[in-house]
Formats: sequence, C-alpha cells, structure tokens
Amino acid sequence: IIALNALHGVSVYLMSTQFLGAPPTFQTTAEAVVYVLRQILGPIIVTLWLSFEFKAISRLWLDDRFVENTTAPTHWSRVLDRCQHQTFEQSIVTTLMCVLITFVVDDFKDSSIDVRLPIAWAITFVMMRPVFMAGYLLEPLGSGRALGLFAGGFWANFPAAVYCSIHCVFGIVSLKFAFNLYVGFIVGMSVIIGILNNTVGAKQKQK
Repeated sequence: IIALNALHGVSVYLMSTQFLGAPPTFQTTAEAVVYVLRQILGPIIVTLWLSFEFKAISRLWLDDRFVENTTAPTHWSRVLDRCQHQTFEQSIVTTLMCVLITFVVDDFKDSSIDVRLPIAWAITFVMMRPVFMAGYLLEPLGSGRALGLFAGGFWANFPAAVYCSIHCVFGIVSLKFAFNLYVGFIVGMSVIIGILNNTVGAKQKQK
C-alpha cells in the first residue's frame, strides 16, 4: 500500500515538473482557479462519461434497469455499478481537491510548486481510473483495484485536504510539513490496514 501511494506522489511530481508546460502569470487566485479548471474538467468529464457508458453498454448482455439485480455481488454487472458510483464520487472529491490546492500553491514563492501541481493531481487520477476499473473487474474481492485506487490519489486527497485547511485557516506555509503529513498519513493507514488484515485472517483460520 505504501508503494502504491508513493507511486501517486512520484507521478504527480514528475508530471508537474517535467511534462507540463509553464503556466502563465496570474494576477489573482480566481484567475489561477479558472486556468486549472479549464485544464482538468475535460479529462474528468470524459472519465465520468466512459464509466457511465460502460455500464450502459453492459445492459446489452444483462439489463438490470427495471428488475432487481439478483446476481452475486462479485458479478461484473454489480462491479460496474460500483465502478461508476465510485468514479462519480471520487471525481467530485478530486476536482474540489485540485481547486483547494490551487488556493495555496501561490504562497510557495521560492519553490517549483505552481498550478501545475493540481493539474497533475487530476491527470494522475484520470490516467489511473481505467486501471482501477480493470482491476476491480478482474479481482472484485481481492486487491485488483488497489493499484488504480491508491496510485490515482484516493488516499492522498485526505492529507492534502488537511494540509490545505491548516494552511488557509492558520497561515502555515511549509512544504516540509505538507510532505510529512502526506507520508505520515499513508504510512499510518498502511500499518492500520495491515493489522486489520492480519486480525481478520487469523480469525478466519480459527474458523
């Protein structure tokens, strides 16, 4: 889990510093927000549309619109339902997260951080969404969706939101603090998940 989340951080960093062109100069934060939204809304809406249409097309084989879906929870039709719902939810969170990041990046005057960071954040999410859906379909009960989920920034949104909140409310501007919060949350949650998985596994063996 730690490695998958680290892949998100590395992907966002490389994309924002190596692959995206330098942004224009903005007079206000509002201009920066509009610029970021212009870059990210298109790819995110395309991702949403595809997730909805995959489910719609699947009804050629199993039409569950007007009858109760009695298939097993692991059946591909159920998995597609969850894929489109989770993609919708996570697209909203990611878009708002990118706006929030845009609010704070201008305060890091003496670093390479600028509005390319939230743009890279959104693009990484979009790129990993097909990986998430494919993994979920192939292994609905296992960890098949983990790569697309974590590398796409699912967990990273929380520590980023916490830092941006502290930054905006208390005026704390610190890249070191942001990095430590990001890494600390990922490591902490990975340890907790590992403990829970071992506990559940031990109970199942006892049965």
